[in-house]
Amino acid sequence: MKLVFVTGTDTDVGKTHVAAALTRAWDANYWKPIQTGTTSDPGDTTTVQTLTRLPNARFCRPQVELEYPLSPWRASLKEGLVPVKVSDIEIPDEFNISPRPLVIEGAGGLMVPINEKEIMTDLIIKFKSPVILVARSGLGTLNHTLLSIEHLRYKGVRDIYVVFNGPLNKDNQEAVEAFAPDVKILACIPPCENGIEGLVEYIPSIEFLRV
Repeated sequence: MKLVFVTGTDTDVGKTHVAAALTRAWDANYWKPIQTGTTSDPGDTTTVQTLTRLPNARFCRPQVELEYPLSPWRASLKEGLVPVKVSDIEIPDEFNISPRPLVIEGAGGLMVPINEKEIMTDLIIKFKSPVILVARSGLGTLNHTLLSIEHLRYKGVRDIYVVFNGPLNKDNQEAVEAFAPDVKILACIPPCENGIEGLVEYIPSIEFLRV
């Protein structure tokens, strides 16, 4: 099974919209293992299903659903729950046996705590999956993007791809390529007001990935 893990450099970088575009472009399954903030938000699974208009069978509910819009660790504690361990998070059986690719969306960014000892990057390491790092295209993105890449390298993750989300900025794209020549730019996605319909054409075939 081909799988990818979608994460972001920051809040509101468009991670969920990019995950939806990837799911649609690759005719993939989608899974978000951990969802927080369920009291105030329908959740990213619902959002992706609405955007892609794919059948229900392409989606599974998150393994962990938490009420408060906090990190999984802090949200669990606030609900009086024992925080989940990375070792307890497993890909749903129906996706393990599916011939389709699987798009996994993380909760927040790489350093978001899952519990008092583990962060989202540890989940990436467990799944041994390529990482698609969603980043803003504009001012300030170089620091966030290169720091995220440096963190992944430090953790031993080498299969990294970047999606720039926003108005085309060739300078920032070339800067990332210069400072991280081993990282590929998967796509540069412009602003789109019509859901993901205009985004899918910017996504290359999944064969572009080393999976």
